[in-house]
Amino acid sequence: MRSVEWLGLVGLLGACAAPQAKDQEGVDSGEPVIETCSTGGPGTTFLMHRVSFARSAEGIAWGSNLDGEVSAAGDGTGCNKPDLVSPEGTEGIDNAFAGLLPALEQTEAAAISGLLQDSVEQGELLLTIEVRGLDDLRSDDCVDVAFGNAEGAPLIGTDGVILAGQSFERPDASVLTVVEEEVVEDGRITFTADFGIKLQILDADLNLLVRQGEVRMDMAPDGQSAVGHFTGGVSIDYMLAEINSYAIDPDLKDLVNLVLPGVGDLQGPEGECDYMSIAFEFEAIPAYFYEN
Repeated sequence: MRSVEWLGLVGLLGACAAPQAKDQEGVDSGEPVIETCSTGGPGTTFLMHRVSFARSAEGIAWGSNLDGEVSAAGDGTGCNKPDLVSPEGTEGIDNAFAGLLPALEQTEAAAISGLLQDSVEQGELLLTIEVRGLDDLRSDDCVDVAFGNAEGAPLIGTDGVILAGQSFERPDASVLTVVEEEVVEDGRITFTADFGIKLQILDADLNLLVRQGEVRMDMAPDGQSAVGHFTGGVSIDYMLAEINSYAIDPDLKDLVNLVLPGVGDLQGPEGECDYMSIAFEFEAIPAYFYEN
């Protein structure tokens, strides 16, 4: 089965202001009070009904500045790899995988993008983002965000994509990850975390740990749609080890082993440029979970 599966996000980000505790007379005691977000709002759940690799065109691509650098080729920063610019004009975008897509699509991996979307429409890849305690779609200073998978057979509309407003089961085996105390500004939520992706490329099932990950979602004012991307760095050594363990065309395998080591644009845990940035775009629609 060729699919990408969201395995979970981890991280605890942001903090609401901690007021000073008061004694019985109402006087500040100097001790901080630990508070969490007010989650009294109704909240909302989005299902990613379109998922694709973020592509580049003329140096422009969606993604994030994962290394904090704005790099040009050979300038000594960003592993000497040139960065991209986002469609919004943000410089320093890291998305090395976008540069590999055209080459991959000239090989037996030509259908990689279509297979990704097929897995969504067939119900194999149903990724959800729940914004809990959301009082206002445009601005909220403290919400919790939950991530997980949905399970079920989605209904498809005449436009060929999943219909909005459907209800799904949450798989028993899924691990729901919650990022607490986040902020919504102008309908946008942005947060950082490490997460796992189960991705198949060239008939190899890759269970990738994505480091330095970032996720961004923009909610429409009426709450009927959302768009965004998630991105991070993956280990090139791990990808090569996994790909080499599968029965792939020898010439193609040689090509991958030749090209991949040279595209590292992020430093791994040991400080070497042995990680590659990758980004996915998504469109999302409202959805619900059946309550137990």
